[in-house]
Parts: sequence; structure tokens; C-alpha cells
Amino acid sequence: MNPQDSSPFFSRPQPVKADNPLSPEGRFGRLSSIGWYGFVHLITFFATIALSLTMGLFNLNTLSVDNQFVNTLTGITGLGFVVILVLYIYFLIVITVRRLHDLNRTGWLILLFLVPLLNIFMGLYLLLGSGTKGINNYGLPRETPVWEKILAWLMIIITVLSFLASGSIVSYMFGAGELEMPQEVIQKGTQYF
Repeated sequence: MNPQDSSPFFSRPQPVKADNPLSPEGRFGRLSSIGWYGFVHLITFFATIALSLTMGLFNLNTLSVDNQFVNTLTGITGLGFVVILVLYIYFLIVITVRRLHDLNRTGWLILLFLVPLLNIFMGLYLLLGSGTKGINNYGLPRETPVWEKILAWLMIIITVLSFLASGSIVSYMFGAGELEMPQEVIQKGTQYF
């Protein structure tokens, strides 16, 4: 063996693969995955609204849904919604697989999301689990771009604020007497039987 063959100085530089975030190959850290989840959810939301407005399914003037809702969904609009749904699910799977790769786990663990109750723990593991430092079985860690960090923190802040707002609304409704205790609801609901 030549000494030149083993020396990195004399060897050819390995081509660096460009990281495609929409491919299941590679890794996503916590902030990257939260940022991409937020991005995919926002794009899906706006695509659904745009399709609804374009096809006349939703009217902005009256803020109501078309009375022929079921008939509309069986046509081209329904096909558009199916395409949006399939793309949405695909990108969620890609993001989750990349997050599992960052934890040095196989992407097949995504099937655990199909098991009730275990899917909650799996989601918490993906959210809170610390990724592998350095290289692992799935490559080097990916650096999180600034836009992903900003979007991830916006998603975290919006989530926390929505939980606080929901809790305060429910608390207010209980205090104002607008919301009944669960025992009263059950008692009133079963008094006819």
C-alpha cells in the first residue's frame, strides 16, 4: 500500500453531499424539527385555505362553508385536499425520521406512533431527547439555520401562550358559572333515563 493512499493530504476530497431537508436522509436536531413541523403546518394551512377559496368552498364575505360541501369534496376539490393531505403526511414522516436519526435510532420506530398511549411517550421522546453529539450511524449533525431557530421559538411561544389562554378561558367560564362541573353535566344528561 502506498503511503499516499492512506494520507488525507494526498487523497481526493470527498464530495460533500448537499443536505436536502425534504429527504429522509440525514439528521434534524430539536430546533430544526420543531421549525420544520411549524413550517409544514403553516404551508398546509394556507394551501387548504387557498384551495377552499379558489374552489368556492369557503366564502370570505359570509364566513361560511358552501352548503354543497359533500358534493364539492367528491370532485376536483376533494382530489386537491387528498394531494395536500398526502404531501402533509409525507413531510411529517420525513421530519420525524430525520429526528429519530439524530437520536441514533432507526426511522422504523415511527411505527410506534400507531400504538395508542405509546405515541404520547414517543412524541415526548422526540421533543425532549438529546441528539447524538458528533457523528452517529446517520452522519454528522446538521447545523440549524437561523430561520429554523426563529420559527421553532415562535412555535414554542405560540404553543405555550395557547395553553395559557385556553386554561384561563376555561377557568373564567368555571368562575362565571357558564361552565358546569362534570358531575352536574352527567347528572343532567342522565336524568331522562
